[in-house]
Amino acid sequence: MSSIISLTIFLIASTPLVGGMSKPENRLKLISATWLTVLLVSAPAISTEWGRITSNLVEDDNNPHYGLPDIWNEKQVVCIHFPEDHSPEGYSNGRTHIDFDGIEFKVDTDWNESGACIGGFTGFTNGFELLKKATEIAGDKFSMNYTEFSFGLMIDSFGDVNPCEIYSCNDTSGAYWYLTHNGEYSILGISDLYLEENSVISWSIVEW
Repeated sequence: MSSIISLTIFLIASTPLVGGMSKPENRLKLISATWLTVLLVSAPAISTEWGRITSNLVEDDNNPHYGLPDIWNEKQVVCIHFPEDHSPEGYSNGRTHIDFDGIEFKVDTDWNESGACIGGFTGFTNGFELLKKATEIAGDKFSMNYTEFSFGLMIDSFGDVNPCEIYSCNDTSGAYWYLTHNGEYSILGISDLYLEENSVISWSIVEW
């Protein structure tokens, strides 16, 4: 439920209780003080919620945050895109945006891929640490499995979607989870990827 809606319900429900506990001559002062205190304590949450409600998608296709909510500008983002008909339940109609606290707040049904972007992060310098945090926030439907090698990590699946269970993998062909960083193919694996404060890392399955 929206923080703003929850706060409104709380204030409406608590007003009669607070009023009933006070003397008539002090009732208005006590109710006003209660409302002011709650609003001051809730100000950060209200600001965040309002930002989500009023956010727009970035339209500059030269911006690494193209197609993402503008409240994530200069923030770190992880996007996971799935092949058609293989998205987690509830995420097949365009691209869902999930904020740093796990709140889903915008779906772009016009985006040409399905899945989700989890964003609004700051302070991460390593790609794998950001990826772990993002998949943790997104929940079980985006759970990650990987294999460690001497040269780094290989992603086996997101949301139990394994490329070789969708496409043919043999001696002459295959498929894998493909990593881009700020719109460009990453020559570094996720465990070695150094992040900037505006880094957007994206995953999708490609065939070879």
